[in-house]
Amino acid sequence: MDKRLEIRSSILKNIILSLSGILMTLMSGFMLLAGLFGGSRLYGGRILYSIFIILYSIFIILIGLFGKLFFGAATLLFIKNIFVSKPTLIINNDGFYENTSISSMKNSLISWESVRKIKNMPMMGQGMVSIFMKDRDAYLDKLPLFKRLITKMNIALRYGEITINMNQIKDMDGEELTKTMEEYRKNRRKHKS
Repeated sequence: MDKRLEIRSSILKNIILSLSGILMTLMSGFMLLAGLFGGSRLYGGRILYSIFIILYSIFIILIGLFGKLFFGAATLLFIKNIFVSKPTLIINNDGFYENTSISSMKNSLISWESVRKIKNMPMMGQGMVSIFMKDRDAYLDKLPLFKRLITKMNIALRYGEITINMNQIKDMDGEELTKTMEEYRKNRRKHKS
């Protein structure tokens, strides 16, 4: 295990995810418009109904805005991955570089010393490998605000600080990736002893 392992993303999966992302971004845009313009009429003397419509509109606006930002950013990532042939995951004896999601730390090495646990944790039928860090706060402090918010949502769902989306990994499932990463991690510990 002294060599560097580069894993690329599947172009077909990125095309499918890009098309799905475009659809979800459009649907979020329609929700945003429905919230902005759908409940603008007040209904005569029905004050409670008018308040409900206003609150419902605010809720729809927030959902639409969040969806537009989230799905728009993810769609841009998938479209970029179609045309860029950079590896999405690089694993070596020192650690790994992960570029599979919008919350990735792009060109930063995640050292094996900072990793507490690696676990295969599918999410809603989607393959995910979750990385739990020894010092969560130090990791979160390195992230920009948007990535920190997404990471905190993953943590609230009991996932690790880093989630590797298996849709971005070519020719490997979550179990295989977890096993491979653990082998590199153990090999690193042996070299240090």
